[in-house]
Amino acid sequence: MNPLIERLTAKGVVVTEVEGRGQGARQMWVAHFIRPEQQTRRSPYLWEEIVIGTDGCLVGTAADHAFEQAGTWKAMLFFQHSDDVLELDLTQAKLLTRRDLIVETMDYADIYIVDPAYAWTYVIPHEADWGPYFSPK
Repeated sequence: MNPLIERLTAKGVVVTEVEGRGQGARQMWVAHFIRPEQQTRRSPYLWEEIVIGTDGCLVGTAADHAFEQAGTWKAMLFFQHSDDVLELDLTQAKLLTRRDLIVETMDYADIYIVDPAYAWTYVIPHEADWGPYFSPK
């Protein structure tokens, strides 16, 4: 994960690492972005659920543009298979792109970013042919 943190800090993002909060972050994400009737049936990856059951989910370049336009100053980044969470302060950051966020290590390969109010999410799955996805709450 260090290369990710290095790329983020090089873009002016202040990164705070928080260990052991990944499970809670994933649960909050499900509560905010997956319809209640879908929450009992789970795909192996959370991002698969957002593709199936979220109205207004943007994909690919449209998702990238929506993320760029989100205009948040703070965000939380977490992963599918890790309990590590990164709190991001984007106040002084340069524009982040999908390339800045991609991680090759499997535990960190599926990336979920949310704003503090869980009003939107930006997801980069490990599957190169899928996503990214941007969805409002």
